[in-house]
Amino acid sequence: GLTIHEANVICRHLGFARGADSKEFIEPDEDQDSLECLKATCRGIETRLAECGLRKMRLTTGKLAKVTCSSRERRGCNAREFRCVNGKCINLSKTCNGLNDCGDLSDELCCKACKKKHFHCNSDVCIPSSYVCNNELDCLTGEDELNCNKIGRIKEEESNQVTESMDEERKRIKTLLPVVSCGIRNHTVTRRKRIIGGFTAQPLEFPWQVAIRGEGHSVNCGGTYIGGCWVVTAAHCVRKSRLHIYRIWTGMLDSLKYNPRIETYSLENMIIHENYNSKTYENDIALLEMRTKNTGTPCSPPDTVPVCIPWSQYMFKGGQQCKVSGWGFDEESTRQYILKWGYVNLMDNCSDIYKNRYFKGMECAGEHEMYHSYLYSDTFT
Repeated sequence: GLTIHEANVICRHLGFARGADSKEFIEPDEDQDSLECLKATCRGIETRLAECGLRKMRLTTGKLAKVTCSSRERRGCNAREFRCVNGKCINLSKTCNGLNDCGDLSDELCCKACKKKHFHCNSDVCIPSSYVCNNELDCLTGEDELNCNKIGRIKEEESNQVTESMDEERKRIKTLLPVVSCGIRNHTVTRRKRIIGGFTAQPLEFPWQVAIRGEGHSVNCGGTYIGGCWVVTAAHCVRKSRLHIYRIWTGMLDSLKYNPRIETYSLENMIIHENYNSKTYENDIALLEMRTKNTGTPCSPPDTVPVCIPWSQYMFKGGQQCKVSGWGFDEESTRQYILKWGYVNLMDNCSDIYKNRYFKGMECAGEHEMYHSYLYSDTFT
């Protein structure tokens, strides 16, 4: 039958970006003896019905599906509701239930557990239990397709076994389907064309991206919102003695254009890694605490949701393609004022390339051909 997944895609297909508010089944009119219908099976992330599995069928008995699309203006959510990235408000009970009720998957991210026995991925994402052992990698590291027997179920005797290491698990995953790149909302694996200078980011595409302003009015560095009042950035971007100067901008795409949705926060606190080395860039990381605007009120910047923190150092390996976003410079060293994103490839031979500049805990990404640069910035997300 019709689920919220299909309902969201139907509404997006009709031009309602936030998806569906509700779906129901109604009785057909009495004079409609037989109807030719289209049965769609969607995952919920598609933008057009043509991307779903479609099958024609003739309805002789039963009910018709009715979908109500979300067309209301953005409003504040009450205490019993969850605010989706796209602005929809859904009941809190619908979060982490394996269903894409928001239409943008934001209600299934950063989950500590999943409701109704749905599957909990190691990356803290909930997926429907029906997605387990269906020969498709839905979890970031593919654990939903491990320990499956031929009929598509997890073997009971193996369901609780712990793999020897993530590397062993990864070897098994590589024999399955290609892993879909992570980090971009509502992107499909077909968008692979590389453009020098990067892609221009769309609204709500990187809802965790923040800008850090130092002295003056330009973007000093980028940062990542991780929840509460906290932002993570590079230690080389900030100085503790200038705590009172820095400002955090949330919800910003164009640093030169006024947008009423942009929020500005001053800083309450700054924590720079105690072993940060400004010469070698070892431990180049810092935490910034935004100051609440009203005493006792938590930080809740609009159009901003926290990024899910990687749960293991083994999540990403050399050769995988990732996406970075930020403000910075193009290939001609021209400053960019609009948020952009680009593809980078993780490299697994960093110590050979960077010699004495590569230290434990660092990662490197890019292309072996040094001239082949797509997008670069002082600090990426």
